[in-house]
Amino acid sequence: MTDPHPAGTLSVGTLATLEGQNRACRACHLRPGCTQVVVAEGRADAPLLIVGEGPGAHEDREGRPFVGPGGQLLDRILHAAGIGRDEAYLTNVVKCRPPGHRDPLPHEARTCAAHWLEPQLTRLRPRVILAVGHTAAAYLLDTRLNMSALRGQWFRYRHDDGRGGTYEAPLMPLLHPAYLLRRDTRAPGGPKSLTWRDIREAAAVLRGDHEPQQFADPAPPDMQGQPGLF
Repeated sequence: MTDPHPAGTLSVGTLATLEGQNRACRACHLRPGCTQVVVAEGRADAPLLIVGEGPGAHEDREGRPFVGPGGQLLDRILHAAGIGRDEAYLTNVVKCRPPGHRDPLPHEARTCAAHWLEPQLTRLRPRVILAVGHTAAAYLLDTRLNMSALRGQWFRYRHDDGRGGTYEAPLMPLLHPAYLLRRDTRAPGGPKSLTWRDIREAAAVLRGDHEPQQFADPAPPDMQGQPGLF
């Protein structure tokens, strides 16, 4: 697969500046209830972008994304597929830990993403994007479909490139590792089995072994083909 966004086309300094500003953010009500803002980890020119939902207790304490039990499982999943954590830029839709281990609320996701995730995406040029968990998939794809309808499929993701154009990368939704921990079965057709299939496909596209065979439509079936007037 030809990389449409070669290394050296992005401003690492600008991204680092943005990350520093993000750590000082107090734009929403989540900040007072957490220890610190968990911005991101990884190289700005990483070929893989992993976007999760939000930090948990371990991430809030360490200031790094995907370091708790779910993150450790994600590392093992990536490693099993031949992907190193150092090949990825990891971040979340919301950068502050929601209380009570709950998922981010839609308005929290919109607010935080508008301030920070969207500018991050403008500066990144990943070859492949993994949307980990429903909050990330729903936000990035602007869809109401649930994860059972989204995972295992490729979607075309387009975003403003900050230069008056757009960049495009294939995006695959992935079941969240925390979900896999709650459903600890290796039965064929189970969540872990499906995730193993999905990550191998993502790894093959990341390596350039092949391109996605087809792209799905993130619009719910009852909205497909509807004129964009309402």
